[in-house]
Amino acid sequence: MSTWWVVFAGAFAHAVSTGLAYFGLSAYFPSFEREFGWSRTAISGAFSMARVESGLLGPAEGYMTDRLGPKRVMYLGIVICALGFLGMSLVNSLPMLYVTIVVGIVLGSSVGFYIPVSVVVATLFRARRSLAFGIFRMGPGLSGLMVPLVGLMIVWWGWRAASVASAVIIVVMGWPLARAIGNAYERGAGLEPPANTPAPGAAAKAPPPEVSLTLKETLRTRSFWLLAAVMGLRQMVTEGISVHLVILLVDRGWKQEVAAGLLGTSALIGVPSRLAFGWMGDFIDKRKLMIGLLAALSASVLTMGMTTSSAWFMAGLVVYSLCYGGLASLQEPIRADYFGIRHFASIQGFSRLFVTAGSVMGPVSAGFFYDLTQSYTVPLMIFAGSAFTSTMLMFWTLPPAKPRSSSPTP
Repeated sequence: MSTWWVVFAGAFAHAVSTGLAYFGLSAYFPSFEREFGWSRTAISGAFSMARVESGLLGPAEGYMTDRLGPKRVMYLGIVICALGFLGMSLVNSLPMLYVTIVVGIVLGSSVGFYIPVSVVVATLFRARRSLAFGIFRMGPGLSGLMVPLVGLMIVWWGWRAASVASAVIIVVMGWPLARAIGNAYERGAGLEPPANTPAPGAAAKAPPPEVSLTLKETLRTRSFWLLAAVMGLRQMVTEGISVHLVILLVDRGWKQEVAAGLLGTSALIGVPSRLAFGWMGDFIDKRKLMIGLLAALSASVLTMGMTTSSAWFMAGLVVYSLCYGGLASLQEPIRADYFGIRHFASIQGFSRLFVTAGSVMGPVSAGFFYDLTQSYTVPLMIFAGSAFTSTMLMFWTLPPAKPRSSSPTP
């Protein structure tokens, strides 16, 4: 039985969780500002602290997934995320907002949907791993369908009722999917056949042995640190823009629900890019693909920051969205190719600890420089420079040499 359904189910779960617990949170930004009068820097701090938490607990999440298995960890994350949304519906102070977003919504979403499903996909696929991750990472792009819904719920019912509705959606959607995906992983049903399965009568060609580094060996490689820096800088750009895009567009004269819809449209634009670059990553050097995407990302953000024309801004946003999608589909496959899947969850979790700085700096720096200049031009210039720096670093991020102590993956 084919396991491709697992990838599509994971993409759907990723879409709903990302739409509600990541992109969708930005739609609440103007409501918090209007009702409580908090500064944009203060509100952005909640998103940034969530990234700090995600980074600090990343190694624990990875270790827990390796030890308990994806299904149990997904159940735990779903409960935490739903409780976070319920708590946010009761928010009446800035510290309470921080707690519900950091300890509840973002932590639960990460534990419940990101690392566990990534482990399942990395484990069940090898020959077409990049395509499998491309499909899985279509989820955040498809989450664009959820963002306008969040915006409309806020406009129709108010942000508190919208938060309660989000909790219900997370449980109703997540629980059965966690059970199905977890069961498939535990059974090992339909492990993907070897690459290039020969025609009847043809001689079978064994796939080359796959690298399998331990966490300790991985941390000793130059490749790990360079790749972490690249991912951190890229995350700084995309985190900062994702958190501030709705309010940036509102400042430009867009209605809140329309601006939320455009954020969702941006995510949808990246869907074909996620699939296309996932497919290409199985045949073309992933490092070279990432270099090209990072260079285009820098140019697109530079355009968005410098132009006063709506048409040029939208053109830059389209290119940005395509680059965002393509890079998202390649980050897990290149990590699995470089370091192996035997300790994938632990390496994945530990990597997040070192890219957290970029995640924190993005939203906070954008809010800080906006409050200072009353413009998003300076933050976008900084983001363009960060993307350019990551492009240069990716040139030196070569696959690590296989240590003599490494053994093939059993």
